[in-house]
Amino acid sequence: MIKFSVVIPLYNKENEIADTINSVLNQSYKADEIIVVDDGSTDGSMEIVNKNFKDKIKIISQKNQGVSSARNRGIEEARNEYICLLDADDLWELNFLFEIAQLIRLFPKAMLYATAHKFIDEKGQVLKGRISFDLEYQGLIKNFIKNFRRNYGLVNSSSVCIRKSSKVLFPQNEKKGEDICVWLKLGLKGSLAFSAKPLSIYRLDASNRSANIHQEAIVPCPIKWFYKNKKELKKSKNYYSIKKFIYSNIFITVYGGFALTRNYISIDAVIELMKKNKDWFHILLYPAYLMPIGFLDFIKKIRRKLR
Repeated sequence: MIKFSVVIPLYNKENEIADTINSVLNQSYKADEIIVVDDGSTDGSMEIVNKNFKDKIKIISQKNQGVSSARNRGIEEARNEYICLLDADDLWELNFLFEIAQLIRLFPKAMLYATAHKFIDEKGQVLKGRISFDLEYQGLIKNFIKNFRRNYGLVNSSSVCIRKSSKVLFPQNEKKGEDICVWLKLGLKGSLAFSAKPLSIYRLDASNRSANIHQEAIVPCPIKWFYKNKKELKKSKNYYSIKKFIYSNIFITVYGGFALTRNYISIDAVIELMKKNKDWFHILLYPAYLMPIGFLDFIKKIRRKLR
């Protein structure tokens, strides 16, 4: 019997948290424990949790320290080796845990496990993430980083199961991309066991899904991680896959995020980091200062459809 601990970090999700927890309780393959880590919510989230689920889950409360701290606290408190993560505004289909258990039985030495995911957009439409695998695919992906770059629907923080023994925690005090850093680190440690069935649901229509920070310089976690560890990463056989992934991440973040929200100080910060590391690629980022918002928004919508 494979036992799962489910960790749900919670901060101000009163409109979604009940559906999220119910999607775990209703699984065809039952979780051994469900841990909700309240990261200092100020809305009615905890009233809903305590009223409806207090006797069915484990509740941990802490002062607001960010989603990475909440995830790490839940991982630390979990009593099982296999830990499934689920954001407080996302959902699982009925057989998500059953499919993960199947993957563990088939590929017991994998470093992480995941199913494909789908999206609910702002209009309530259900969209599938684009992946280059048949719907019935169930297998081991050895070159994870190469496939992660090519398949947007491969892994996210609500579709993955990690091993507690991997001891890879989420970096704290990061404003963007902290989860991607973890997937990259685990991808270097071993393989991904993946099912192409879209059994996780990422809710783009959720309240407080993301906040655009305009007055603070942000360099996404994967970019900082890459340049900080570049010397060691060059020794890896996956170095060029990592480098391509990071360049794609830089381009998408700068043009699809920072430029669109006119967050120029973050563009400055990314360019300065690249210049410091003598990376000529920064030259390609300067047009981001001049591109019209309407054009960038159009490109973003096209990219979402392609995803």
